[in-house]
Amino acid sequence: VGGPDSAHNYSVQCYEDLKTSVAHIDKAMEKRNEKVETNARLRLKTTIDAMRWLIFQACSFRGHDESAGSKNQGNFLEMVKILASYNKDVAGVVLENAPGNAKYTSGEVQKEIVGILALEVQKTIREEIGNAKFCIMVDEARDESKKEQMAVVLRFANKEAEIIECFLDLVHVNDTAALTLKNAICTVLSDNNLNVQDIRGQAYDGASNMRGEWNGLKALILRECPYAYYIHCMAHQLQLALVAASREVHEVHNFFQNANFVINVVSASTKRSDELLANQAEEIAREIELGELDTGRGQNQIGTLQRPGGDAVGSLKIVISFDFVFILHLMEKIMKITDVLCKKLQYKSLDILNAMDFVSNTKVLLGELREHGWDSLLEEVKSFCVKHEIDIRFGPQVC
Repeated sequence: VGGPDSAHNYSVQCYEDLKTSVAHIDKAMEKRNEKVETNARLRLKTTIDAMRWLIFQACSFRGHDESAGSKNQGNFLEMVKILASYNKDVAGVVLENAPGNAKYTSGEVQKEIVGILALEVQKTIREEIGNAKFCIMVDEARDESKKEQMAVVLRFANKEAEIIECFLDLVHVNDTAALTLKNAICTVLSDNNLNVQDIRGQAYDGASNMRGEWNGLKALILRECPYAYYIHCMAHQLQLALVAASREVHEVHNFFQNANFVINVVSASTKRSDELLANQAEEIAREIELGELDTGRGQNQIGTLQRPGGDAVGSLKIVISFDFVFILHLMEKIMKITDVLCKKLQYKSLDILNAMDFVSNTKVLLGELREHGWDSLLEEVKSFCVKHEIDIRFGPQVC
């Protein structure tokens, strides 16, 4: 209409307008992408913070019912809700306000994040060990799904010469054969850039597949590293010794069987258990008022009885027998003496000389109980029986 010049000018103007529009769109898209990225980072940080707290407190993540209408959606989702309630920015990007495909709350996301955190922890442990030597402690057990799981713990001295024990990994194994466990241990060490040749100690339980002289895990590790001396947990050895000793004395062995039977009976009924706990609380309060019990932190705790089944009448006959009361008081004295040793043997920094001193002291105390403790023990038993109206009848084991 206006000639060639007008057509050219119009085309140039359209081009400039188009450039301006594209620039505006680019800026708008850039701002939108920045906002989406910021929201995603905040959402992910909230998820990670909630998971870190739950992991540190050894709490489960998932709930039995995580549906929108559930009153308790589980620890993880409830923790996210709490974090959102204290920060409106967080509340605006998590849970129902998050995009449908990027909520970061699924089980798969949780497992991935936990795996990343575990790798960071393992990396820190590896850096702390450095080029130092270390010991391994291994135990295996079945989980709720009946799978064999092997736990690997490292024990080493840090740069400040402090003894450190760190849980390194939990590995699923197909079976508990010594060779299977050995291969799994080597794999765990290799994955964490640790050398089997740097092992200076290995500690397991007393199972034959662990401590076998020729084909046990101990022997297989020693073939790889001759300096990896095997140490059977001293506290575990003490417990095994007590169990073996109790089985040799029929009266003591029968006592523990009867005690287990009584526990089964009481725990079979909630009402019966509640009545027992109520009576126990009243008795403790009365004895404290009379000055017969010491008070303080950890003293006079009310316990619970855990197992089901049993017969109340037979249980009552057992409990009110003089023989049962006598063995009960005897085992209480023995267990108090050995419990001190058991706790000391589990000290991280305990050396062999101090351990031998603790063992010697325990033997002395047990010897004194055996040589000079019977009269006082018998008086305590008699006083207990009189107080609780139990007939004093000396059985063959007491005589």
